[in-house]
Formats: sequence, structure tokens, C-alpha cells
Amino acid sequence: MSTPVRYPHLHLIDWPFRVVPDESSCSFMADRTRLATEIKALLRNLSRQPISSMHLMWAWFGSGKTHALRHIEYLCHKEFVNITPIYVEFPKSARNFLDIYRTFITGIDLEVLSNAYLEVFTSPVKDKISKELNLDFHDLSNALMFLYSGNSEQQETAIKWLRTECREKQVLKSIGISKPIQTVEDAIRIITWIIRIINMGGASSGEICRVLFMLDEYQRAGGLRKPSMDEVNGCLHSIFNRCPNGFSLIISFSGYPEGNRLPAWLSPEIRDRLDKKPLLLPPLSEDEALVFIKDILEHFRNPSSTISEACFPFTEESAYAIVKMIQTKKGKRQDEPKPRTIMHFSNLVLQEAEPLIERGALKIIDGDFVSNVLHGISLTEED
Repeated sequence: MSTPVRYPHLHLIDWPFRVVPDESSCSFMADRTRLATEIKALLRNLSRQPISSMHLMWAWFGSGKTHALRHIEYLCHKEFVNITPIYVEFPKSARNFLDIYRTFITGIDLEVLSNAYLEVFTSPVKDKISKELNLDFHDLSNALMFLYSGNSEQQETAIKWLRTECREKQVLKSIGISKPIQTVEDAIRIITWIIRIINMGGASSGEICRVLFMLDEYQRAGGLRKPSMDEVNGCLHSIFNRCPNGFSLIISFSGYPEGNRLPAWLSPEIRDRLDKKPLLLPPLSEDEALVFIKDILEHFRNPSSTISEACFPFTEESAYAIVKMIQTKKGKRQDEPKPRTIMHFSNLVLQEAEPLIERGALKIIDGDFVSNVLHGISLTEED
């Protein structure tokens, strides 16, 4: 089956510059060769070893952190299928750990959970696990049972209970649930049991199954009141301690490093358990920025194209001109170009050029065209 080509005049199968990563752009990493190698090595280890782990992803603002996490998610689905990725963003309006809990539950693939439940509760250990779950959290035991085997209405009620969206006791009683989820202890126990069930789902075949919880924008924890910040850190630490196997946490945040010091909003308990080799995403050098643009265009290049210019519809000089324009506009601020800024500026130029190239009014984007488009454009603080 041939690949559809949406922009034949650009020799591109799809639009290349996307500030918000989607599935088409998450299958690869432009230029970040070292980081891509580190990610592959990490996922290989996690797929082959049972012990739980905690990792840090530290990125300068706009340096591609979310794209890197989405790339990890993509690799889990395509290559490391015994790892269940759950990507969530630290809520902007978070007040306590229950808000983090809701994002975790919403981020779970319910089909994966249902399949794991089937494996566990049809295995030889089903009676032992069922008894243990009933004694520890009877409401959760019933919710999972109806999530797996109930009718559509019962399944919907179970999902709403898990997401803290249903508080009507009479409705909950219809599936054997006594009360809504109200405390962080409830949330910790639910997350712990979900991790454990998914982890045990592959036990019958001897496969290691792992939950990889990726919590993005964790710097927002620093904006919470101290009791709430301590609660979030404490709950994550508690979940980690209760799941010695089959669980990994990636805490991801943006910020400018201050020497080798970790941010103050990471608790001592979290710091003590972090892997000593963080995943770092600094800004790009000029040469790296040029490779970044080339890699993106190559990824979206029409495989049938015979175009000789690697940067088409740009020239190498005009691609480099975008990088220089970014540096010029930064003034006194850190002058290394960031992936998000490169994407943003390249997208602006290509949007102006695309209709002109389609109707033959422009053959290729040169340096003068770049200067004319970007002349009046300003950078934001995050750029």
C-alpha cells in the first residue's frame, strides 16, 4: 500500500513542523541521537528486569520534553509491549494528590486493565488474590469485577467511581460499592492494586509486565502550598514503596539548572530513590539545530521523491537563517535554539511559502524569504 502524499509540491507526505507532538511525529526523535539511545537502553532494561525504579527527565524550557515522553510511549506500544505506559500532565489547577490520581486513572488503557484482570482472576492464584483484594478494598474488588464483566451501564458506573466522578451512593450500591473515593489512602490503594494486577497479568507466561507512569510538568508541584506539595511527594513515595516490582515512575519537568542541585520541591525521599543518571534535554547548538530541521524534513519526505536538496523546500542556507534569526531575537537571553522555537519559526515560514510553491510563484525558500517572514516576529519568555 503506497503512502499518501498530502503535499506533493513540497515533496512531503505530511506537514512536518508540529509544536504539539502527535502520533506521526512521535515515532522518531530529530537530532537527539544520544537521548534516543539512552531511552532505548532504559526501556530495554525495564522490559527485562522486575525491580521498580524511579527516573528523572530534566529539560530546559521548550527543549522537547513532552515529545520525548510521547516517543517513549510510542516505543512501549511498538517494541516494548510488556511495558504499559501511562502519560499524564501534572494538572495546572492541582490542589492535592487526588488530582494527580484522577489523571492516572484517566490515562490508563482500560482494555489493558481488563485483559490483565482476566489473566489474574482465571489463574491458579485467583482465590488468593481475590481474598486479599476483598479484605484490603472490597469496593475496588467489585468495581474491577463489573468493569470486566458488567453490562455497559455497570461498566460506566465503575469507571466513573474510579475517576471520582460518581458520588451518588444509591448508584454505587447497584454495583456493590459502599462509598465514593474520598481520601488519598483510597487513591494510593487503587493505584497500587492496578499496578499489581497489570504486573501479575503476564505471570502465567513468565513475562515481566511493568507499568511506566510518566508524570510531565512536575515543576508545577513547586506552585502548591507546602502541605499539598508534601502530600504529592509522599503519596508517590508510598506507591513506589508498595510496588517493589513492575513499576517505574518518570518525573519530568522543565527548568534551568542551578549547578547540579535538584529542585527543592522534590522531597528527600524521592531524591533518594531516583536513578542517578537523569535524562537531560538541553537546548541545541547551531549545528544540532540544522540537523534537527533536516531530520524532521527527512522523516516526512515523500519516499518516491528524487529531490536533491536535503532541506527542500528550504535550502540549507535558509534553514540555517531560521536558526540565526532565533538567536538574534533572543538578545541577552540564552542563545541556544530550542526545538519548540525551531518548530514554531520553521512552521511560520513554511505556512507563508507553501501556497506560493504550489502555484509556482516560489521555487524554493531562500534566506531573504525567511528574513521577510520572521522580521516582525517576537519570542515569548518560554521560547
